[in-house]
Amino acid sequence: MILPLPFDTNLFGYSVGKVLWTQEKNEKKILEEASGFQLVYIFSSHPLSFISKQVIHVDTKLTFSKRLENTTPLPEITSLRGKPEFINNPQLASQLQFLALESGTYSRFKTDPRLRKNEFEQLYQLWIQKAIAGENILIAPEMAGMITYDIQESNAQIGLIAVHPDHRRKSWGKKLLMAAEDEVLAQGAHTLLIPTQEANLPAVKLYTEMGYLLQERTYIYHYWKS
Repeated sequence: MILPLPFDTNLFGYSVGKVLWTQEKNEKKILEEASGFQLVYIFSSHPLSFISKQVIHVDTKLTFSKRLENTTPLPEITSLRGKPEFINNPQLASQLQFLALESGTYSRFKTDPRLRKNEFEQLYQLWIQKAIAGENILIAPEMAGMITYDIQESNAQIGLIAVHPDHRRKSWGKKLLMAAEDEVLAQGAHTLLIPTQEANLPAVKLYTEMGYLLQERTYIYHYWKS
């Protein structure tokens, strides 16, 4: 059964749903159920093969995890928590929106050529707006990069991470992640999760080098009603 997604539907302006692939499902059944939607996300723990051109593979999502014990504070990285002068700064918001879009280079909402109504931009701009409102952002000097996070009890998860094109190859990605580890541990989280795309080789390399272990691999497909 396909689950309707009201948030995505309202944001994109057309019907969106999602389904988790199980052994008893088949392509014919999925296509029949999906016909009532414009876009359906199909998630699977293993690769799938579809005959219909309405369904394409858009992402192999990797989720890395790390148990946090000893972290390193980095004073040069600024947290927006408790700093209203940053939160209410329109120029900063504009810079963060730029970095948010940079963080989604490998996003399935950007790489799926059938999504032509600025779905990617709408989603990532809203994402960064929520992070700003929640003050869950760390930024590097001169807006060289930023990282967002979310904490649920003892677990934390990275949302967006990006380094400005003018500041790459200067270890800012590593520094931002180290600062995020220290920040979430200080707030009581002992495990940090990082989702990324398998195609994002620099990110995969960075997380592996920093001691993160691959916890889950998810194959994601998009059904698009022609």
